[in-house]
Amino acid sequence: MAAFHPLAVIVFVSLLAAGATANYGYTTPSPPPPPPPQQQHTPPAHSNKLLVKVEGMVYCQSCAQRNTHSLEGAKPLPKAEVSVICHNAKNRVMVRCHRAVANDNGYFLAELDETKVSDFYMGDPRKACYVRLRASPDFECNNPTNINYSSIEGAPLRDEGKRWADHDYYNVMYATGPLAFRPAICPPKH
Repeated sequence: MAAFHPLAVIVFVSLLAAGATANYGYTTPSPPPPPPPQQQHTPPAHSNKLLVKVEGMVYCQSCAQRNTHSLEGAKPLPKAEVSVICHNAKNRVMVRCHRAVANDNGYFLAELDETKVSDFYMGDPRKACYVRLRASPDFECNNPTNINYSSIEGAPLRDEGKRWADHDYYNVMYATGPLAFRPAICPPKH
């Protein structure tokens, strides 16, 4: 049996106490760097004013998808009109509803008036506002669907993190899910 040398035991115990370990040729990967801190998007300190914008798309649903919530085969609906309706702090509809008209690609952008955060129901435009279909310029595709609740309750807003500060107010861009009209007359399904 091999004898231990007292000096070797003292060196080994000293290394362990110092936190040294044998790596046998292996290296442990370094932990990944921490993610960059999230930018805090706060309005200018002297203001609680918001300029709320709402964007979305309007389509004409294909006849093949009628009576469904599918937009497969749908086409953008240029010049379709939507309304953005918001409730105030007392949960009453704000005096002015905002109208937006879709461009040639079916995209709309509605800009609300500069408003205080506290003027919105529960202090949150996402809880206070919704989008409804208003009118279609295409007489062959002018029946509103309820895709994303756009004709009954109104399509809710979602926050996609688009915000930026301006002079005396803060810009916030919300989005809504796609909205659609459907053709008034479709060939029968077989």
